[in-house]
Amino acid sequence: MIFSHILSGSILAGTGIGVFWRFFQQVPLFNRLLWGFFFLTISLTAIIGVIHYTGTESLEPLHRSMRILADSLGVICAVIATWGLLNRISYGQPGFLSTVVSGVVLFVLLLLPEVRLFTPIVPSLGILVLMLMAVYALLQRNKRGLWIVLAAMMMGLATKAPAFDSVMSPVDFDHYANALALWFFGKSAQPR
Repeated sequence: MIFSHILSGSILAGTGIGVFWRFFQQVPLFNRLLWGFFFLTISLTAIIGVIHYTGTESLEPLHRSMRILADSLGVICAVIATWGLLNRISYGQPGFLSTVVSGVVLFVLLLLPEVRLFTPIVPSLGILVLMLMAVYALLQRNKRGLWIVLAAMMMGLATKAPAFDSVMSPVDFDHYANALALWFFGKSAQPR
């Protein structure tokens, strides 16, 4: 049992659920569902991680698969939902379904042994796209872009968690940085 991982995973899961509940109630339905998939995949991964860190070693494969799901479906949903948020686009059912199907297809592909090598590239590419969209929004004087920049920076910092192992555990650093990123995403959706 690793108490610090349990605590940081619980904070990440609670932050994901709390931010979605608090900030995304006024977002149009299909946009909210996209944000929901993003927050849900991260929160479920954190909850499964908490159970795994309590000593349930049999959950290791499920935890690994959920991380891949969050890094594929979750990232694609976040990118598309952010584009809608920054450009005031209200998605319909076709846009929602095509996004989710694309994310699930990417998830299945990343589970294949031949493609598993590309798993770390997908979230990094998503972070890059989020940052470019946020900078574009800032150039258009859209203040929501600042929150997206901060969220993307925290997500990028979370990917470098092993570099901070002298400060704290890389797992805990990843959890706390991602929790802060989720809060920044929530602030970007806050009505002006």
